[in-house]
Amino acid sequence: MTTAAKTATPSRSEAAGQDKTNPIIRFLRVWGTILVILAVAIGFSLASPYFLTVSNLNNIVFSMFTCALLSIGLTYVVAAGSFDLSIGTTVTTASIVCALCIPIVGAPLAIVCALLVSALIGFINGALVTWFRISGIVGTIGVMFLLEGLNQYLTGGYQVAVGYDEVFFRWLGQGRYGMIAVKSGFLFLFFALAYLIANRLRTGHYINAVGDNPLAAYYSGIPVYRWVIVSFVLSALFCGIAGIFLAATSSSAQPTGGAGYLLEAFAAVFLGATILGKGKPHVLGTLLGVFFLYMVSNGMTQFGIDSSARKLFNGFVLLIAVGANAFLNKEELHLKFI
Repeated sequence: MTTAAKTATPSRSEAAGQDKTNPIIRFLRVWGTILVILAVAIGFSLASPYFLTVSNLNNIVFSMFTCALLSIGLTYVVAAGSFDLSIGTTVTTASIVCALCIPIVGAPLAIVCALLVSALIGFINGALVTWFRISGIVGTIGVMFLLEGLNQYLTGGYQVAVGYDEVFFRWLGQGRYGMIAVKSGFLFLFFALAYLIANRLRTGHYINAVGDNPLAAYYSGIPVYRWVIVSFVLSALFCGIAGIFLAATSSSAQPTGGAGYLLEAFAAVFLGATILGKGKPHVLGTLLGVFFLYMVSNGMTQFGIDSSARKLFNGFVLLIAVGANAFLNKEELHLKFI
């Protein structure tokens, strides 16, 4: 085991053994968020006979696909101790590049091109934050504006259509096997990949070590800058995948297609950090956080609640989740203000 692993935070079992707080508080720290999710799901199920059905659950998973991939990718960046505000525009850029390249090189190579462009965007973000020492917020906002201009230039402000003869590409976003959408299956495949990276490969362990204590990670011999850049590249790659599927779903690329997912992604990541009492971003918690947001949105839609109320709910969830995350880590000295 590396020195970095030894300097990491204690395991949950160790933390539980050291925790002298009230048992009820300890229980709520670990299971409180999950209990809230279950309570809301039961409430909607009792109020509507159409809520807890296979068809509706598939609709929720289908609709959360793009946000889930953005949020999973963002989890790596937040775990590394930074922020990425360019995720929405990266989705848009990837979908546009893919749609523009399909008539020229075909769908498979167009997908590769979109992923390469996404990885380049992630590398630029990581380089700005590390080598150029620019704040993650400021640097990625700058990249966001650059990408917005590039997207408008590439599209002229109009959608880029994908031909209906692209059967494979349309199958990615619109295919179904019975009641189950192909896209829903891919979501769990990508989640499994993200979980493997975060929990079974050294990539995830080093990213977490850097985010927990970059100075200790540096003195342990971990190349801190490299793993921060890797976190941004992973985030951008998941955004690129989301952009490809977004174009496949609508058979077109919109000049502002991914613009509305930023708040939801951050809300999901910070809400997910409270799940299982970890207090740190983790992939499983993020996926459950996205599911909770879209489950509530779906329930509100069934009852005819206005979309403005859903935005208010997302804002409250973000604030409450960040507050709960701070409570779970209140023993740590508060030194991160960016």
